[in-house]
Amino acid sequence: MYSLLAAVLRRPFKIELMDVPKPEPKLDEVLIKVDACGICGSDIHYFQGRNPWALHTLGIDKANPPDMILGHEISGTIIDVGGGQFKHRIGERVGVIAYKACGKCRFCNEGRHNICADVLHIGHDEAWGFSPSPGGMAEYCAVWEDKAVKLDCPVSPEEASQLDGLAVAVHASYRAGIKPGYRVAVIGSGPIGLMALQTAKAFGASEAFCIDVWDTPLSVAEDLDADYTVNSSKVDVVDYVLSKTGGFGVEAVINTVGSPETVLQGLKMLTRGGAEVLLAVSTETVQLDPRLLAGERVLTVSSNNLYPEYHLALNLLKTGKVRVKPIITHVLRLTEIEEAFNIALNKEKYGALKVVVKP
Repeated sequence: MYSLLAAVLRRPFKIELMDVPKPEPKLDEVLIKVDACGICGSDIHYFQGRNPWALHTLGIDKANPPDMILGHEISGTIIDVGGGQFKHRIGERVGVIAYKACGKCRFCNEGRHNICADVLHIGHDEAWGFSPSPGGMAEYCAVWEDKAVKLDCPVSPEEASQLDGLAVAVHASYRAGIKPGYRVAVIGSGPIGLMALQTAKAFGASEAFCIDVWDTPLSVAEDLDADYTVNSSKVDVVDYVLSKTGGFGVEAVINTVGSPETVLQGLKMLTRGGAEVLLAVSTETVQLDPRLLAGERVLTVSSNNLYPEYHLALNLLKTGKVRVKPIITHVLRLTEIEEAFNIALNKEKYGALKVVVKP
């Protein structure tokens, strides 16, 4: 059996390059040569011993299995197929929808497959039943044929790897109910926050506030057409947002931080009828005054994305409504995986936003 090189998380804070068996695609799968794989915040959480999928989707703490190949922000080229009917796809450049829901449960039947509990997710969780579980931080990866999305535009592998995160931002914008003319605040201007900014604008937001405690992403946000950038370590962000909106507030808050402090800040800057959507969930308790929800304000969590939203993300990238190239600051080889994680863990030290690895 042929082998491939993969970055395997052996245990918390221990990731190793290992030779593992090269996957043979099943009848409903294709084999891709991985061209690029982003390091997501979820990968950092797994590296630190936490399970972000279980926390965000199920609301529970769950132990991680040993020997995970991390990585779900994947782009690549189809080099083999499991079923003969897919042979025409060999050679296609693709992005990857990295999960497959059960298709049978109540949530799947309602079209809400993003919150299915019985899901297989490349680079996530232990449901695969074999070790090491598959991920994109490897030379090759088998993916479901219908989840390998053809890249029908001249986008780079690094940019295409960010379609997963962009689809997450798209889903959050739908959850926030963003409509033309809405004012939106994005709390946390990391890669997802910067994509959420652009997605909100693409949905018709008239004004967007980007908030962070670090000036580097805020300068990128300015280049990506944020109307206001706010360093919350220097300014009272609630007062700032209210002053810029004539005391009205914003109709939507997309919170990529999720700390108790930022959750409350988001609610305080919401206008009546507005929604705050959390893209990060903390295990810390939020001391919430229910009056902050008065006037039909909504606080909710956004989990993953729906399959069609990945295709919408590709369209946003293809039409230039969203730019991800300015967000990608570091590209390293798979053989430099330890250094890649070191940079991702110490972003301010290295001036890093999105770190991408290439086999």
